[in-house]
This record gives sequence, structure tokens and C-alpha cells, in this order.
Amino acid sequence: MVTHSRQSAVALAVLGLFLFWALVIDPTARARLPSTRQAPPAAPIVEPTVPPPSPAPVAAAPEAAAPEAAFETLTAQSGDSLATLLQGAGIAPVAAQNAIAALKEKWDPRALKIGQTIAFTRDENGVKELKLAPDFAHDLVLTRGADGSYMVSLMPRDILAVPLRISGRIDSSLFDAAEKTGLPQAVLSEMIRAFSYDVDFQREVQPGDSFEVLFDQLVDEESGKIVGTGTVAYAALTLSGKVQELYRYTAAGAFVGYYNAQGVSVKKALLRTPVDGARISSAFGMRRHPILGFTRLHPGVDFAVPSGTPIMASGDAVVVSAGWNAGGYGNFVVLKHNATYSTAYAHMSRIAKGIKPGVHVRQGEIIGYVGMTGLATGPHLHYEVRVGNKPINPLSVRMPATEKLEGRALADFHSQQQAVAKELASLRGNAIVAAASSDKP
Repeated sequence: MVTHSRQSAVALAVLGLFLFWALVIDPTARARLPSTRQAPPAAPIVEPTVPPPSPAPVAAAPEAAAPEAAFETLTAQSGDSLATLLQGAGIAPVAAQNAIAALKEKWDPRALKIGQTIAFTRDENGVKELKLAPDFAHDLVLTRGADGSYMVSLMPRDILAVPLRISGRIDSSLFDAAEKTGLPQAVLSEMIRAFSYDVDFQREVQPGDSFEVLFDQLVDEESGKIVGTGTVAYAALTLSGKVQELYRYTAAGAFVGYYNAQGVSVKKALLRTPVDGARISSAFGMRRHPILGFTRLHPGVDFAVPSGTPIMASGDAVVVSAGWNAGGYGNFVVLKHNATYSTAYAHMSRIAKGIKPGVHVRQGEIIGYVGMTGLATGPHLHYEVRVGNKPINPLSVRMPATEKLEGRALADFHSQQQAVAKELASLRGNAIVAAASSDKP
């Protein structure tokens, strides 16, 4: 028991010495001793976080383009010029003149027509862009560049030529019949000019007669609008049961003309009527003068037409005289066609520019305008035909044809004539079908 107690005491002493050494002699031993306290919970392991990729930079939205200026539209009225139209719309005079000066490269602003439209945009410097149609086949476009200078372009339109046939019965006059059927005025005028060498429209056209014409109607392909009329390929008049046909044809090296079915040109040395749309108000022969009051020879034919109607030279000629006539003719022009024939034109409101003695004129060229100068009671053209300076009845003159096709030209003409005949047959058939369909209930 004693021994055991001693052993225990020794063990305790040794333990005490060890603790003293550990705590005093080796201070680091404290950390190596087992702790009787519960270890604090381990700090959570935090994985290093990788920052999320930055979103791709979003391009800044471009600034909205300034809206294009809307086109403004102007319409030419009587007495307007392009300058007055632009200035009236608020364009400064200098800016308007700058735009007009640029247009002159491709178009004469003096050619502005009544009813013609002009579309343009503007900015603080004046006209920025301008568009107009100088004719049915083109657009004229004016644009101002960044340097302030203008550029002008003449742009062709896409035009379709669509064959159109129109026919009608004459009840009172050809003019009334044409209006009822919707025949364009330009086509009617060309038809009258073609027949005027041989037909007296005042005396030979009677109720019950008829006409037929084949021509091209011009259509703007983009808009589908009718923009004008093209050439007349065929025209016919049935007068008192007799059919007179004309075909348009261009002979090699010659002018475009109209020929009858036998290939004979209808063109004569002189026109029978040098104005369009005329009616005879006084014939050739003895009559009582409406102003002077006595009877004397009326040496010509009076054609009553509105004042200002263009007067055409009835044939190729040289101007003999042009000016005021003190004998009652007023503004007066005399043309010499050859050694035999001359023609005279009286009571003009004015003589055309450039018509003066010695000037050569072509058949159909405008030499003046209808008026009532001199001894005249109303606007009309007094027209004379003279043979060796002696007046003859203009309506009795029968001039020979100026050309007859032969050989290859005649064969080519007949080929075109057959093509026209097929076209007419097709269009006539379509007209019959359309008429039959419209009659159905």
C-alpha cells in the first residue's frame, strides 16, 4: 500500500515538473496541448468568385435620320413663269434664279406650259431638289450637292405604246363625232392635216359619213397613266359611201408621210386649209363687202377660227412680204412657192417671229396667228392662192402628188400595210365581242 502511494506521489511530482517545463520553459507547448474547449466551427470556405463576363458593349443607337423634306407642288397658270412660281412659294429671288439657271442646261424655262406641275423641296438655302416633266417621255431632275452646286438630269420614262382603234359615225361634223368617241385632239388634228390635201371638210363631209383611226396611246409604265398619244398608223374617211384610206410610212431617206393604199403620197404642193378646225365663213367669188358696202371680187376664202389660232404655210416657199398692208389686209404675208404659184394670208393678229422677206419656210410651218386686223368684222384667216399673181379659188386647186413609192419601197410599204390590216382586224373583233357582252342582261 505504502509502496503504491509512493509510486503515485512520484508520478504526480514528475507530472508537475513536466507541466512547469511546458508552460514556463517552452511557451509553444501550449498550442500543442489538446484543448478541452470545443473547436469553433471552421470558417466556410469561400471559393474565389470570377466576376461574370461584362456584357458586350451595345452600340449606341444611331441618331434618327432627319426625315426627308416633303415635296411641294406648284401648277403653272396663265401668265406664270418658273421664277414667279418659286418666288410666290417663298423662295428668295436669288435662290430661285440660281436653280433656274441650272435648269437651262437641259430645258428652256420659257417652255413652261399652262397646267404643268413642278415638285420641289427646300431648305434654308432655297431649292434643294426640283422635278418636272418637260414632255410625256422624260423627267427633268435638279438636285443640289453638298458643295452647293446644282446638277440637272433628263431622265427617260418607261413609256408603253398601246395600239388603240377609234371609229365613229358623223351626224353633224367630224369634230362633234370625234368628241363623242373620245378621240384625242392631237390625233384629230393629225388626221385632218393628212386628209386636208384632198378633202374639203366643209363641203364634202355629210351626215351619215364615218371615220376610223388607229393610233398609239402612250402609257407611263410605272404609274399606268395615259400620258399622251403617239403616231397615227392608219386613218380612213367614208364620204358618201366612198372609203379613203391613209397609211403612215417613212420612205428611205425621206420624211414621214401618209400614203394611200396604192403607195401614192397624199402630200401635195399646197394645203387646202392652212388652219386647223376651220369653217368657211366666206367663199371665193363676187360678194358685197361687209364693211365697204359694195360688191366686188372676194379673191380668197375666209376661214373662221378663234383669234390666235396658228396659221401654217400651205407649202414650201420663200417669204415675199411680211408686214402691215395699207389696203385693208392688216398684218399680211405673201409666200412664193414656185414660178407659178404663190399664196397670201391676211388679217393676222401677229406675224410669227422670224418670218420676213427672203426667209425659206416649209409646208406646215407656222407663219402667223389668226386675228382681225385691217378691214375685218371678226377673227378669221383670209387665204388666197395666186397663179401668175392672179387669184384663183383655193378650193378648186388640184395639185399632183409629190411622191409615188416604187420597187423595194413599195414592197416594204405593202408589208407594213398588211400588218396594220391584221391589227385592225383584231381590234375590230375585240370591239364586237365587248359590244356583245355589254348587251347581255
